[in-house]
Amino acid sequence: MERFEAGQILVIRKTSNRVLSLLKTAAGIITEENGADSHAAIVGMALDIPVIVGAENAAAILRSGTAVTIDADRGIVSAGTDN
Repeated sequence: MERFEAGQILVIRKTSNRVLSLLKTAAGIITEENGADSHAAIVGMALDIPVIVGAENAAAILRSGTAVTIDADRGIVSAGTDN
């Protein structure tokens, strides 16, 4: 988490109130935790930021510095940016 900067997409195994300050500054959240009623999903809805839940092994696959684009409506994570 020490390399996360405001405006980036946060990739994390599971969210909690302990990382709420990071979630509030994220452009989006990708989490391995599953469920529409998960902490990440609820926080994302409250903050109006896109969230992908249930992304198996996302924290291991998406290394720090990897550019990704998320489409939360379709549940898609794509390599690169959508300029």
